[in-house]
Amino acid sequence: MASTTTTTVLETIPTIRAAALLELDEGNVVQPLVTNIPFPGPGLTHETPFIKKETAEHAQTSSLSSQVMEATSTYADGSNAETTPSSASVYLNGAYILLQDIAAITSNSDLAALAGQLIGQCIVVRKDYDLVSLFTAISINQGSTTSAAMAPADLYDAYGSLRKQFAPLPYHLVLHPTQIWSSHGLIVLLNNATTSIQSQGMGTVGEDVARYGFSGMVMGFNIWADANIPFTTNTGSGCAFARSAFKSVNKRDFMIEIQRDATEVGDKIVGSEMLGVSLLRNHHGNEMQFPSFDAV
Repeated sequence: MASTTTTTVLETIPTIRAAALLELDEGNVVQPLVTNIPFPGPGLTHETPFIKKETAEHAQTSSLSSQVMEATSTYADGSNAETTPSSASVYLNGAYILLQDIAAITSNSDLAALAGQLIGQCIVVRKDYDLVSLFTAISINQGSTTSAAMAPADLYDAYGSLRKQFAPLPYHLVLHPTQIWSSHGLIVLLNNATTSIQSQGMGTVGEDVARYGFSGMVMGFNIWADANIPFTTNTGSGCAFARSAFKSVNKRDFMIEIQRDATEVGDKIVGSEMLGVSLLRNHHGNEMQFPSFDAV
């Protein structure tokens, strides 16, 4: 006896499409952690000068020597400090989608709304990528392209380096997810081994990691995962830094506009933002260049 199946009547069965899902991107991780400076009005380049510190005299004398206010600075160890002034040039981040009417009308999803979300996402990613790309400009590097896995001493050295240079608290540690969760990542430092940075016990960082797979703070650093950090041959550069290490100058916030294109019978949906980013205080950050997985 013959059976009627979905195969025999395939042509009669409609295809039902669910609402579209967008491909996911990393969010705006780093910008809230750095120095944000409003920069409205005229001007393309924002500069931050540094004034060298003075040294108080210690002598039994009735007169003091005049000291010079100089637009330069030195590090705590006496070496030359930041190039002054710190300069950030404003640029435009933008994207647009030409959405034709025939596509919008015949789709079961609100393509105009999806277009706005996609544009917003990609501009956020571009901004975050620009900031994490500054990590390699930091002079002090706790790792290297050929380094072994992260060790507790790398966190100790980074924290000590920031305190030595009077970097203001709080301190942040931004790493690629695979620099945190991998066989050579930060999480290995919390496994209660003899080389770990804490001992086993209730209320420890290790207990948080064992229960949740994550801890918000390790060795004085707030921990952040950012997948926008680029990797080259399985090695990437995260960063341990204070807010004063980088600056983001904001010329104009995100704006979305719609322009009709009659010849294309559609709408141009345009999103844009104006800002500039740069290194601010070099020694208020430490590059954390380490591999992920089994790249060691």
